[in-house]
Amino acid sequence: MQKDDLTTSMGESVQRFEKSMAGLDWDYMKNRKKGELYYDVGVTVHPVRKDQPLVGLWRLDCLDASFGAGGYQSGTAHTLNTLSMFGGLQAESPPTRRKRTQIAFRSSYNLAYEATRKHDNSRNLFDEKTVFSREPGFHAEMKAVQTIYTENAPLRSYGVRDEYRVGGGALADVVGCIGSAVSGARSVDGGDYADL
Repeated sequence: MQKDDLTTSMGESVQRFEKSMAGLDWDYMKNRKKGELYYDVGVTVHPVRKDQPLVGLWRLDCLDASFGAGGYQSGTAHTLNTLSMFGGLQAESPPTRRKRTQIAFRSSYNLAYEATRKHDNSRNLFDEKTVFSREPGFHAEMKAVQTIYTENAPLRSYGVRDEYRVGGGALADVVGCIGSAVSGARSVDGGDYADL
């Protein structure tokens, strides 16, 4: 995707979102003298390769450096199972920086969890009662999870996501620069993500 396409697409998405709630006074809500409006903005980088499924991973040392450069407070790291160097990070901006940048929060995480995430976005794979009593329902759920990992997941790619909670006034800046930020990203092997 070209950077102009991404900038245009994101700008149109914001317009559609605001039009879908036409009863709200968006200009009033974006006026910081009246209060603070926050948007959650997320960017997903998803590897696309027809010949080989890939899994994107955030390196925690790189995330920590990026969050530090952004002036975030000490955050909460979430390692990816037994991969201690990989995972996600969440942190808030300190109030003084939040006031200047209008960025309140950042969350970066891997999307590999989607393989077993339920439709309601819950994490609980099994009901504890069925596990302890080893009911037939538990065995059926266990078989379903095994099928996910042995048959379905190996055929898909999973990317990474970076989310920001930004003030209404900063959203236009995000829309304006998102194309350049994402199109400048490179994959580990040096190629453009769009070329994968």
